Amino acid sequence: MGLAVCTRNGLIDWRMRIFKETYSRKKVKRIWRVIEQAIERYGVTAVGMKIPHKSLRSEGINQCLKEITTRIVAKDIPLYFYEIETIEGYYLKSKVKNKTALAEVIAEKYPLLKNEYFRLGKSKYNVKIFEAIAVTELALLQLL
Repeated sequence: MGLAVCTRNGLIDWRMRIFKETYSRKKVKRIWRVIEQAIERYGVTAVGMKIPHKSLRSEGINQCLKEITTRIVAKDIPLYFYEIETIEGYYLKSKVKNKTALAEVIAEKYPLLKNEYFRLGKSKYNVKIFEAIAVTELALLQLL
């Protein structure tokens, strides 16, 4: 899971969390705990989530999305969902649309992320950080 926190003034936190086990209530609770800590620590006023295309969502992912959505809505926080096609469509103006190109655009915008960008060659997991930042910025735009 990529997690990012932005304000009107820019990016203030980003991280990557890996939850290796298959989807279960325990895993969903662990994911929620990470999200809830960010909400409390930063006073989050909106949440953006990248969701897999419908055809790629397993029952476990659907249950996780439902549980996280319920908990965010219960906190009265606006929640915005984005599929990768929407994210790439906003950020990538060229015909080449892929996760690496998206990461490159975000890394150009935030020079602190250059090291994360260079790590992409070793592990595609790090691309989730760039997706999280893109989603966070889109949610912030919708909120404003």
